[in-house]
Amino acid sequence: MRTYGGATAEERASLRRRRLMESGLELFSSQGYAHTSVRAVLRHAGLKDRYFAESFTSLDDLMAALMKDIYDEQITRCADAAATDQPLRDRARNVIDAVVGLSLEDPRKGRVKLTESLGAGPLTARERRLGLRRMSGLVDSLLREGLHDPRIDPATLSVAVVGAVSEMLLSWFNGELGVSREELVDQGLLLFEAITGHMSPARRE
Repeated sequence: MRTYGGATAEERASLRRRRLMESGLELFSSQGYAHTSVRAVLRHAGLKDRYFAESFTSLDDLMAALMKDIYDEQITRCADAAATDQPLRDRARNVIDAVVGLSLEDPRKGRVKLTESLGAGPLTARERRLGLRRMSGLVDSLLREGLHDPRIDPATLSVAVVGAVSEMLLSWFNGELGVSREELVDQGLLLFEAITGHMSPARRE
């Protein structure tokens, strides 16, 4: 296999793809998806025009790839938080905190996931739905551990929990909610507890 500069053609293509994704993340988060062009991404990445089509078919395709990366990272964190031997309440809280933490640790990812992705095209919309579905599956598994009411369908309510927490996070991220990170996570936990009935003694009083 031929190499150039110590890297194979496949490795160089992978590096170029990663540079385009990093530039997309930076530009989509700083100036918005609607105000970003393919040429701007290429210029920011320091690549020639022909290299965009090597990895992506459109800006929507680039945004979809970013969304997949962001959701992969989020779900890995959440799955790790849910897989401990802690009590259900603590694991649920840690899952919610992991979702909030991702947007705080890298606000670019928060802005892209929560805001800019909504203005992209069908490829991004599909990736967003897949990400939310995967999160709902994780929450579903937690809900099934704590259910005491046979009227509750965990698959349905897991979608409601994920949607509600996402909307809460969006409003908080946009500065519309005057609460701290800790308080935001607590509010998400209250929603989870309202469904499972796992209220702590302190909160029952």
